[in-house]
Amino acid sequence: MKLWAKYYKFIALWMTSLLPMALPLYLVRFKIGLLPTTLLEMYLFVWFVVASMGYGMNIWKNWQGRWSIILWVVASLAAVFWSPSIVTGLGLWRAYVLEPVLVFVLLFGLREVIDRKRLEYAMCGVIGVVGLWALIQFVTGQGIPSPWNVSIADGRRATGPFPYPNALALFVVPMGAYLFSRFFNTSPSVPLLRKEREDWFMLVGWAMVGLSALLAKSDGGMLALACATWFVLVVRKETRRFAIVIAVLGIVVVTLVAPVRNAFMEQATFSGWSGRVRTWTWTETWNMLKDRPILGAGFGGYPIVFEPYHEKTFIEIFQYPHTIVFNVWTETGLVGLFAFGWIVVMWIRKRVSWIAMAPLIAILVHGLVDVPYFKNDLAIVFWLLVFLTTVSLDQEPVKR
Repeated sequence: MKLWAKYYKFIALWMTSLLPMALPLYLVRFKIGLLPTTLLEMYLFVWFVVASMGYGMNIWKNWQGRWSIILWVVASLAAVFWSPSIVTGLGLWRAYVLEPVLVFVLLFGLREVIDRKRLEYAMCGVIGVVGLWALIQFVTGQGIPSPWNVSIADGRRATGPFPYPNALALFVVPMGAYLFSRFFNTSPSVPLLRKEREDWFMLVGWAMVGLSALLAKSDGGMLALACATWFVLVVRKETRRFAIVIAVLGIVVVTLVAPVRNAFMEQATFSGWSGRVRTWTWTETWNMLKDRPILGAGFGGYPIVFEPYHEKTFIEIFQYPHTIVFNVWTETGLVGLFAFGWIVVMWIRKRVSWIAMAPLIAILVHGLVDVPYFKNDLAIVFWLLVFLTTVSLDQEPVKR
């Protein structure tokens, strides 16, 4: 049995390290009997089993942030039962809440044996794959779903392996913010040009994220990455002056260059088409929430419950309201919103350093206009980044 446990541990550790690479596997969907599932869920199931067999069930105990996470799980599960479709809600809850939380709990249980560098290499690997995919799409125009498969002159947008452009940016931007912060956090006293060669791959990963967001033409993604990047630079004493200079130059350019100023004002005032669609959606969602402030719409129930409040019928009904507070509130109710806010506060309080807050900055900024959590890959990225920025893994992994 001890020999088999050794193999289970070996497999579990490699599956842990390769977790970021496995996240896009949710796109491969199928059924086992009547149960719909994804290849990502199969990966997680095997990982959970082999880790439990190799390290024992004790790895599922003693995880931090216990009460805030329990409240999040319970509140979101309760919201399933007042959803218009309990079956749909339960399936989404499994993918967006239960499995990602189990990922966090298992990562915390394995914290003494996890190799941070391997996880970061895997992050760069998956960013490289989807980024290269997006670049080939953008250059050739092949493999891009309608309506984004137009000419470059008409506004072509890359999607990578995902079904729409913003999905690409939502996936890579938080990891890019993390990698940029880690580039400066590894051996912080060492001058940049003297850093180890292996540290520079994180900067390459960050640059690839910027390229991906640009090819996807995701304004929210580019803004989120820019804010997180600037936050890292301004927090570090060595780069603070540079960050201030960048901010001043940005203000000058926006003030004096008319095309830039006009584009900025369009985005800031939500006067463009995308901005107006969002403000109409938010107004109608608020009208809905005023009638259902405690319960929200129920997990997975927003499109159905929202329909009677939808007056701008010339625009579609989205799956979510596209701003983070309303996203969480409509899905999980007021208690769920409180629990999610508590988790964010705990994330800030338990951070290993202020610079490690860059991924949270990226998620919150992007979440002002989009949905950075309620998706199979994004929910796991969220909890993976909570783990990586609140648990110190800079020591050498303990061999077991």
